[in-house]
Amino acid sequence: MFIISEISPQFHGDEKVAEQMILQSKLAGADAIKVQLYTATQFGAERAYLEMPFDQLKRLKEYADNLGIALFATPFTFDRLDWCIDLDLPYMKVAARMHKESPDLVEKIMAVGKTTFVSIPSDLNPDEVSKFDHAVYLHCIVQYPTRIDEFHTPDFNNSIFDGVSDHSIGIAGALYASAHGARYLEKHYTLDQAFQFETEKAHVGAMDMEQLKLIKNLTGQMEKISK
Repeated sequence: MFIISEISPQFHGDEKVAEQMILQSKLAGADAIKVQLYTATQFGAERAYLEMPFDQLKRLKEYADNLGIALFATPFTFDRLDWCIDLDLPYMKVAARMHKESPDLVEKIMAVGKTTFVSIPSDLNPDEVSKFDHAVYLHCIVQYPTRIDEFHTPDFNNSIFDGVSDHSIGIAGALYASAHGARYLEKHYTLDQAFQFETEKAHVGAMDMEQLKLIKNLTGQMEKISK
């Protein structure tokens, strides 16, 4: 399973914390790191401290490159997309909310032509989403956190979905998805689930270092069994 460790917004706007999360993710077996790029006021002034300037993104990319792990981003504006292109980030990402909120931006992201992870919210008919050969489609329940009794997956063998963007509590959802054919997992990463608060809602449904290690180990074993 290809595992994407999403460190935004759980890095508290602190570059050193972001570096720590990147290092831990690499050591625990993640295949890629993802961040989010938006303006200081785009999602409310109370989240301004989470804005990632271009120079910080560049430094974090260089840090990840030195560790041998890919770093990419979800650009929520056209100029942030330009940053991703200028830095030649290896992948692109379309967030679940963007299909309805920013269709023009989605179109431009897909036009870049790089492998693009596309989250499709569970309440949106996948037939309404344009299909591309360079896209990896992720099933996404947009709830922070998602309770296990709310978690569900598509039929990975008979749909466009290649994996999940998982916000569920714990790792059972990730393991269930892998056992049923998911080849990609995007999940938020945290140093501590107890850090959950209003402007950083992803901590409770995130994985920590030990959980990431366990996901990597167990999904690897399940893939060997399936062969």
